[in-house]
This record gives sequence, C-alpha cells and structure tokens, in this order.
Amino acid sequence: MLDLPVEIWVIIFDLALDEPSDHVPIFEPTSFAESSWFKAPNSTGWALRSSQDLLSSSLRERYSLLKAISSTCRVWRQIAAEYLFKVLYFDDPSALQKLCAALDNDRRLGKWARRIHITRYYAPGGHTPSHMQDVLVSIIRHCRKLESFVVDWPVGLSFLPIVDALCTYCPRTLQTLHLNVPSECISGVIWALDSLSSLVSIHIEFSGKVNEGVHLGAASGLELTFPSVKQLSLRGFFADFVEEAISWHFPCLDTLSLDYLSYRDDFPDIMEFLHNHGENLTYLDIDCIPILDVAGILDLCPNLVTFAFNPDWRLPVNDLSQASTLVRSPHRNIQTIGCHQLLHAFGVGIAATRVIDPYTSNFYRRSNDLNFAALNKSNFPKLQSIRILNRSLLRDLEASNGPDEVCYERWERWWKQCASQGVKLQDCTGADLGNLPEVDDVTSEYEPEDEPEEVPATNYSTGSHLYANDTLTIIRDLLQECRRFHTGTSGYTYGMAHAQQGY
Repeated sequence: MLDLPVEIWVIIFDLALDEPSDHVPIFEPTSFAESSWFKAPNSTGWALRSSQDLLSSSLRERYSLLKAISSTCRVWRQIAAEYLFKVLYFDDPSALQKLCAALDNDRRLGKWARRIHITRYYAPGGHTPSHMQDVLVSIIRHCRKLESFVVDWPVGLSFLPIVDALCTYCPRTLQTLHLNVPSECISGVIWALDSLSSLVSIHIEFSGKVNEGVHLGAASGLELTFPSVKQLSLRGFFADFVEEAISWHFPCLDTLSLDYLSYRDDFPDIMEFLHNHGENLTYLDIDCIPILDVAGILDLCPNLVTFAFNPDWRLPVNDLSQASTLVRSPHRNIQTIGCHQLLHAFGVGIAATRVIDPYTSNFYRRSNDLNFAALNKSNFPKLQSIRILNRSLLRDLEASNGPDEVCYERWERWWKQCASQGVKLQDCTGADLGNLPEVDDVTSEYEPEDEPEEVPATNYSTGSHLYANDTLTIIRDLLQECRRFHTGTSGYTYGMAHAQQGY
C-alpha cells in the first residue's frame, strides 16, 4: 500500500465514492425521476426499478464499498469513518440499535451524520414499536447536524416524539423531511413544520382517513411562513392540510406534487391553493382521479416548465380541432408534460383482462385520445417532450411485448403526432416509448463497472493538477482492493458496531 498523506487518500475516496454527490439529496425524487430496467440474478424476466429503488441501490453499493475500505487497513478505516456515518441508511431498522450503541459509546460520531434514511419497518423479535421509537429518538439526539430525515414506513403515533426530537436537536440544519404519518396527526405536522425553519423540501404522506372528531385546535387558521421551502410533495388524504396551507406563505415554492389516493372523500381545494401559490411554480404534478380544470390550472401557473396530469380526465372538447381544451391561450413556458394513469390506452395489464364493461375502456380511451391530441405546439409552443409516467403500464407493455393489436394504432398515431412536431415521446425510463428491453439491452447491475477513463485529474485541495496516470493507477488499485473485499457481501444493514473497530 502506498504511503500517501491523508489528504490524498481523502481525494481518492471522494472519487471512488463519487463525493460530493446526490447521496445526501436536498430534493426528494419526483415522478419524472427516471426508472430503469434490470435483470436480477437467476431471473429470465425484466423488472422495473423506480428512482427511489435506484437511490436505495446506490446507497447499498456505497455502504458495501465503505465496508471494503474499512476492512482494508487501520488507516483506511479511520479515514472512512466520516463517510460511513455521513449517510445512515437502513433497510432493516433492527440495526438502529447497533447504531444507537455506537453513538452512545462515541458521541463524536454523530457530528458527521447528514442523512438518516429508513426504507421499511419490521419490528424485530422482542422489541415493540415503542422501543424502536425510543432508539430512533436517541439517535436523533446524537445527530445534531442532520440535513435529511427520510422514513418511508408509517410511523404511526411515534410521529410526535420523533418529530419533537427533530425540532429540539436539529431545527436549523434539517432541510429535507420525508414522513408517513396518520391523518389525525395533522396538527402535529403543522406545528413541526413551523418549528423547522430551514426546510427546503417537504414530503408528507397522510395515511388513513381523518375522523370527523379530529380537531386542529390552536393549529387551525395559522398564517405560517416558510421562507426556504422550494419543494412540497403531498400524498394520501391531505385535504385538511391543503385547506390550512392555502393561507400560508411560500415565497420560494417552485415544485409541487400532489397525489390524492381517494375519489370518494372530500377532495382538497387544489384550485384555491394554486390561486395563492401557483404563480411562481415551475413544476406541477397532479395525480388524482377526480377531474380538474386543466385550463384554469395553467392560467394560475404561467411560469410552469414541467406539468403532469391525468389524461383519463374527460375535459371540455374543442369541436374544431377534435381535441380537449387544455389551455385558453397558448402556454409559453411548458417544455415537458407528464401523463399519469393511461391503464386502458394500450389494452394490456389488469385493465385489459378484468374489464367487465367494455364501455369503461372505450370511455377512457376516448378521453386519452382527446387529451393527447391537445398536447401540441399550438397549445405549448416550447413543448419538447411528453413522458408516460406510469411504471405499471410500462411493465405491462413489456410483459405483453407491446400494445394489444386493437390499440396499436393509437400508439402509432401518438408517435406520429409527436414526431411531426419534433416532440419526444418517452416512457418513465426516459427512453422512447415502445423501446422495450431485449436480451442484451441492459447489463446486470451485479457486473463490475467499466474502468475510469484516463483524463486529467485535479487536486481540489490545492487547485494544482496531478499526473493523471499516477492518480488513476492509485484509484484502480484502490477499487481492485475494495472489490476483493466486496465480493461475497450480501444483505444491507448499517451495522455500526463494525465501524467502531479501531476508533
């Protein structure tokens, strides 16, 4: 092993780990974040991985590489400590106890933590959710420089002590908050958001219907200001939250995502919210079943660059153009349009096999055609791409090897419409719609990556240039050494007891 100064090893590790990178993202992925095809080992079929899955896979690979680095020698283990604790990612929350023990033994480790990310929750044997809640609160107490806190599983009534810990220990550093909370905790959500003054990105999923007896109390009618929030993403039963947020102030809000799960309950007043907050939006994504006034929405959001809606909506029709009336006048800024749903459009999947009444499919397909016909340069002069966002639809198309014969004409017509105007028609992977994976299209994610190209390297600590060949040789040696340790690793939990060795 070359005897290099610590500063050089830090540069090498930054390159090997792609640091700085999106491992600690401020913004949460949106529905436009590209998915990807992959083929798992011993599998003959293709699977589609979402952007969240891609992030999780990236974090797993990052940890595996860090584990290999830490296992190489004592010097590397000491240098890798900061990287190891910077992103605390778990797909097995029982490992939270190991992390908690590590932080209790050496409280200096918590100062490096910037992101806590928990993807799912299974209560380990012998431990109650209340115990896991206490462990997580204790971890937050040690990590007072957190920038991102992401928990994908429903936290239930544990929400209150967890968010209280966030507000107590890192109110001025936390920029990203991603939680799944019960709908009856809406008042707690409001108070928490008011206390976290540095938030830039908010994603809240409200699970379960709100009981009529739930009252907001003092949290009702507040006129709050969120000076730094740029991204707001809501999912689930958020009608009451939107009603309160109508009167709030979001001076920097430019990205709004709304995914409403129900069509039978009270629908949120999205139009009123956009009336107060739509002017500065550049990104708007609405996925819901109830029909909205698209033309009215686009009038309220003149600066939109990206817009996503549900083409299943039956909207007013312009008889002259045989297309839906999506705009009252051409929208001058929209460049990208996303299309949700479309489950009936191509005659594949559950919509094709379980439809009892053919009238239902014909109704939706007619709406799809009218809405798609309106996605043109006349209505959107800067339009560059249309993206089909439904991953389930793309999986069904792949399983059926393309659209059903009855619906192939529709795909062909949509494709010609886009091609004639110089507009890209894409699927949720960012590829052209209809380019389905074949046997040799995608390399298995488990195969080693290509070696880095020989390009000039820069010493970021001094600004001077290093000899590219020498640097690349060192990096290659590092990667080869790490891959030898990486071979055979399986599973992924942040067992922080391992990281304690040598400190």
